[in-house]
Amino acid sequence: MHIVVAGAGEVGYNVAKALCDNHDVFVIEKDEKKIDEIYKLNVEVIEGNAANINVLSKAKVSKADIFLGVTGVDEVNLLSGIAAKKMGAKKTIVRVGNPEYVDRPLVKNHPLGFDLVICPQLALARAMANIIMFSGAVDFVSLSGGKLNLIEIVVDENSVLANKKIEDLHLPENVIITAIYRDGELLVPRGQTKVLPGDKVAIVGKSQDLITIQDIFGSDTTRKVVIFGGGTVGSYLARVLDSSNLNIKLIEKNEELCENLCSAYNRVRVVIGDPTDLDLLYEEDVGRSDVVASCLENDEKNLLVSLLSKNLGTRKAIAQVSKGNYMKLFEKVGIDVVLSPRTITYLEVLKHLRLLTLETLAEIEGGEAVVLEIELENEKLSGKKISELKIPERALIGGILRGDDCLIPKGETQILKGDRLLIFTPWSEVEEIEDYFG
Repeated sequence: MHIVVAGAGEVGYNVAKALCDNHDVFVIEKDEKKIDEIYKLNVEVIEGNAANINVLSKAKVSKADIFLGVTGVDEVNLLSGIAAKKMGAKKTIVRVGNPEYVDRPLVKNHPLGFDLVICPQLALARAMANIIMFSGAVDFVSLSGGKLNLIEIVVDENSVLANKKIEDLHLPENVIITAIYRDGELLVPRGQTKVLPGDKVAIVGKSQDLITIQDIFGSDTTRKVVIFGGGTVGSYLARVLDSSNLNIKLIEKNEELCENLCSAYNRVRVVIGDPTDLDLLYEEDVGRSDVVASCLENDEKNLLVSLLSKNLGTRKAIAQVSKGNYMKLFEKVGIDVVLSPRTITYLEVLKHLRLLTLETLAEIEGGEAVVLEIELENEKLSGKKISELKIPERALIGGILRGDDCLIPKGETQILKGDRLLIFTPWSEVEEIEDYFG
């Protein structure tokens, strides 16, 4: 494929890096430091403004199968995307950060002609909301367009799951444990598999079923939530949670912004104050909250207020981080859930760039592994048993979604055309899995 990427920031660079060995990739960038980095990849580099017709022509955008606008300027992404479509690009995907341009995380078939518009900040807020709504969850993946969900939990010593065999858990019908992540290894759970304290367990089911079995996870119900920051992420997160039965408090130091937010919600209490002010945290009883979500524009402040909240007694801290290399640092010092808008954008873009039709593409284990939801269209594989499939050794099929049912795959289980397979695998095996099922 001929792919044109406008912008060599974190998203653009990683997309180019992932695709450059198998496709013709052109990258448009005007920042000299970023250009020096992108030259290290097997790509054609076009120096200049992506919104310039001449620059787009140099990148042969008229022959592009996909144009991707991910510069740091919304207007450049939008204008270059419109121009690329007019010039002949088959598919255009653009990123925007300002919610004035879109009112939800993903907009397909945009009226201006874009095939997909992504707002990372709103997507991040939605991801935070999903984790907050499921007590005990440290990760959340929506499957099959929201029909099913995958949540990941950490098993503690007091959990009902701890030291029990899978067959003794008595989970509701169509709720299955699809994978166990233990000591850096992905395990295929069987009936005799014992769940141990410290395991990270991936569970798939319908939302209502997952909510009803939260007691099994050993986690207290979430009631009190504090959101730090009333910017794009924080305000949208509050909007999503406003219709829930949660007790929600939003703390923002900009007085004018707070006045505007007060009229936007029905249940959310808006507090004017600096989230880094320890006296304010005591005054607002942040330590007694079940979850805090740090949505400030500064990574260091997000880390600070998250750690302060945990120190005061908050059960779970969720933090926004802009710099990808900070994610492991945040997790290392005790932040429970760390989310990056750039990572969310990268995964969404990559899903739409894959040659294979993927219903879902999401990272788990902090990027150590990935979960794929693949609809089986290859008739040659239909009817084969799981044990007969020649997939990479480190990949596992954790579940089969057939109609409204979640099936636990065994060696003798047959896969059928139309099945949606949940495959857990390291990133390095994704291409091989695509080749096999494609």
